[in-house]
Amino acid sequence: MTLLEAVSSLSDAEDIEEKGGKYDGMNLDGIIIRDSSFSSVSFSSVSFSGAVFTDTVFDSCDFTNADFTSSSLLRVEFRDCRMTGALFISSRLRKVRVENVSARYISFDRSSMEHCSLSSSDFPDSSFSELRHSCLEIKSSDLSRSSFRGTPMNGISLRDSFLGGIVLSENLKEIKGATLDMTQALDIIRGKGVNIIA
Repeated sequence: MTLLEAVSSLSDAEDIEEKGGKYDGMNLDGIIIRDSSFSSVSFSSVSFSGAVFTDTVFDSCDFTNADFTSSSLLRVEFRDCRMTGALFISSRLRKVRVENVSARYISFDRSSMEHCSLSSSDFPDSSFSELRHSCLEIKSSDLSRSSFRGTPMNGISLRDSFLGGIVLSENLKEIKGATLDMTQALDIIRGKGVNIIA
């Protein structure tokens, strides 16, 4: 069964293995996808609002401008995907892995992440504002000019990620308890207009 067949029959999408499909612009709000894998499938501008994903892998898929608002993801992997402009606003992500994705302008505003991993990915000009998290791992990723307003980063190591121009509150309260290297810390302070003399 393909995803389109599942949608047409109004049934849950389960045990699907699909390669090369195209669903651009479709409305898949509220869909339930379980135990499935998708490779090189295009979901550009698809609406997944309120959808539920469990034990699913997306490999080399296109989610440009896809909308996952208020969705729920459990044990989901995004590998080598394009996610430019994707929206995960007010969503719940548990045990989700995002690896080697291109995700400029992605938004995780007001979402929650539990035991999630973001690695070797590009998130410039994105928004992680008011994100709630526990056991969040961020590794070797580009977070330049992204907003973390209202997101406590306590317990997160950002030492091997690029943070140039990240947006924080005036009192920098978000980075309390985060692990940074010296260069990152100095760049953040300089970004607040402080002149540092060696």
